[in-house]
Amino acid sequence: MSTPAVQVAMIEWEEGRRRLESLDVPPRQERVIRRVVDEIVAELERRLGQVYSLAELVRVYDESTAWCRDIAQLTTEHVWAHDLSIVQDAAFARFARNASDYR
Repeated sequence: MSTPAVQVAMIEWEEGRRRLESLDVPPRQERVIRRVVDEIVAELERRLGQVYSLAELVRVYDESTAWCRDIAQLTTEHVWAHDLSIVQDAAFARFARNASDYR
């Protein structure tokens, strides 16, 4: 059974994934935004490895704003690709699917 914190985080992550999928931007901009998401996912892999639970992912998420912003800014100078409500949450949504207790 998931905790309320996990449930709330999953809702936020899913909303970020939906925002990413519904972007109405030129393909070049979408590629840049998706590259930022990929870089955040790569950092999650470095931080958590391949075996982790949703609760562990939520703990990382709770402290991830600063480093996600750093990754976005290091990945591209385009500020439109730094919207953490899209790139951070979409990355966590993707990464959550591989959690040991994801359903």
